[in-house]
Amino acid sequence: MDIPINLHQLQLFCCVVEHGSYSQAAESLIMTQPALSLQIKSLETKLGAKLFVRKGNKIELTEAGKLVDRYASSLLSLDKQLRSSVEELISGEAGHIAIGSNRPIGRYLLPNFTLNFMQRFPTVELTTTYVDTDQVYRYVLDEKVNVGFVTWSKEQATPSKIIKHLILRDYWSLVCAADSPWAAWQGSIQDVLRKAPLIGSLPKTTHGKMINLELRRLGLDSNDYRFNLRLDDIESIKMAVISQLGIAFLPRTTIERELSSGELVQVPLTDEYTPSLDYYLVVKEGIYMTPTLKNFIKFILETNDVK
Repeated sequence: MDIPINLHQLQLFCCVVEHGSYSQAAESLIMTQPALSLQIKSLETKLGAKLFVRKGNKIELTEAGKLVDRYASSLLSLDKQLRSSVEELISGEAGHIAIGSNRPIGRYLLPNFTLNFMQRFPTVELTTTYVDTDQVYRYVLDEKVNVGFVTWSKEQATPSKIIKHLILRDYWSLVCAADSPWAAWQGSIQDVLRKAPLIGSLPKTTHGKMINLELRRLGLDSNDYRFNLRLDDIESIKMAVISQLGIAFLPRTTIERELSSGELVQVPLTDEYTPSLDYYLVVKEGIYMTPTLKNFIKFILETNDVK
């Protein structure tokens, strides 16, 4: 008789895949590397296939390993759904919701959403993973998270099998320090972007990608502007702008306090500039929704009703 696959071993396998290293995975799992290796070897024996191959100092998935990774994610997701559904059936309004969010939403919007929800449903457990928007989509499609929060603009494509719900309409603001020479600018947005040093996010971040999309929408290419500084988060960008190191595109919701205090001002332009920047709740089409997840989505949509 075939030996059933152990879900715990699949969890260990997925952890090694995530970290790309036995030693780092073992450290995160608080277990020894030999013990972890033994469990992976046991899984390979049950499946009759090698799952990892070493290349230099790195390990990579074999073709069999890639197949196992795909199925393991689904099996572990089903295990979580089963446990959560049984718990909800017994307790009524309990359960767990895994959230994936990009950092701008995660820092400036999500805390209020989750705190308000937890006040109404205090027995629900929420966990949040912060990754860029593309990774949020992948996590939702792979069912590694139950629901995602993403920033989206008209220039971006939405993956198939993703259902989007608009929860907030924001706007880009081009800002500078109140005592910066750019605060007295009188000209078009294209001209100021050609002259002023820009401060932005790292190119691979959600914010960085969206700034590049916005620059292209304005008809500018990489030879037309100069990034003086790229930073890892919006708070650092705000401090750099306040220090008069340049100007920056920032979502309005992230700078309301600085605009109110006068630390930041919008660069005055001769042309109107208020491009929308929309925030969405996303789920995978056709997934099984626990009562807790339904309550969470309903709560978010009802408390952020965007017309």
